[in-house]
Amino acid sequence: MQNRIRHAATRGSILLSSIVPERRIEIVSPNTARSIRIGTREQLMGLATAAMIAGWLTVGTVNMVSADAMAEQKAEAELVRMTAQVQALKADTAALKGTVATTAERIEARQKFLDALLTGKATGGDLAVLLPRNSRKVSAEVAAEAGVLAPFAALEQKQLAIVNKAAATAETRLRDAEALIGRLGLNPSRFVSQSQSRIAVGGPYIPAVAGDAPGADPRFAELFINWQRVGQIEEAMAAIPGFVPVRNFTFTSGYGFRYDPFSGRGAQHAGLDMAGAHGEPILASASGRVIRAERYAGYGNCVDVDHGKGIVTRYAHMSSIAVNLGDRVTVGQKLGGMGSTGRSTGTHLHFEVRIDGKAVNPRTFLEASSYILAFQQSPVGPQLASIQ
Repeated sequence: MQNRIRHAATRGSILLSSIVPERRIEIVSPNTARSIRIGTREQLMGLATAAMIAGWLTVGTVNMVSADAMAEQKAEAELVRMTAQVQALKADTAALKGTVATTAERIEARQKFLDALLTGKATGGDLAVLLPRNSRKVSAEVAAEAGVLAPFAALEQKQLAIVNKAAATAETRLRDAEALIGRLGLNPSRFVSQSQSRIAVGGPYIPAVAGDAPGADPRFAELFINWQRVGQIEEAMAAIPGFVPVRNFTFTSGYGFRYDPFSGRGAQHAGLDMAGAHGEPILASASGRVIRAERYAGYGNCVDVDHGKGIVTRYAHMSSIAVNLGDRVTVGQKLGGMGSTGRSTGTHLHFEVRIDGKAVNPRTFLEASSYILAFQQSPVGPQLASIQ
């Protein structure tokens, strides 16, 4: 066995010697000549060393390439991240601009509405057009963090304070009017229709887009509705007879049951008798339109004035009539002179108040005259204007 191994080794050595034969290198210089022998073993060892070095270089190169690729990937990732940040900043900036613009538009719309409302520059439908709308909220959190809306805060607070005061004034006005109307035995709904208090709007139906905030700003809408109601009630309360129709008089007969001065039998008296001097001016108790100006049955010379809302006043037994059918008259305007025409026992004014054609007690209205006139002569407009 050992012989076989030695024989194989000998054959391998001979093979290696044939592949990598022994080499001699002659080094010749001017003075000397030198010979170096490089055997097969030494050459194999050199080749092995060179291979190891080449391997190390290859691994190093691969590692360097791998490190460069990783660095490049990391740089690309950082670039992507920075690009995303830039886009986010752009979006935030656009949102801030949108929020500022929206806030400015909202404040401007509110101011136009308040100016028109408090100064009386617009009424009814014109004011409804100016009613500020709810605005879309665009990145409000971003805007709040950036503090870009700070310059608008004071303006908005002032506007909302005005709205609150105006709303309180309108509500107080409505309560006072309704209380006064109730004292007169009337229903406030006669003067303020709930259906008319709604905002008059219309147009085709268009579905809302996500993110929109359609509809009127609720605080301003409530103020507008109350303002409408105040306007209606003030206009309608001008129809309430609150002006005493004779300056100098004496009550001689009241409303309701009495004994008829001609027959002596019990009768229903539909008005008040107010005696005075012949020709004493008879004055309109409220503004309205003349619907009768003639001699009328037992009333003698008679004038009826329609004040609207189903309210009519009648002035009878007059000595003369100073108005014509269809005339528009104002509160306190002369209608004629006191007399004793028709079914009358002496110079006096027979004064009636009729609601929906039915006579009611005029004394209730005359006793509340100072309150009615005060309400009619102090419209809410100047009170609202003083809020600013």
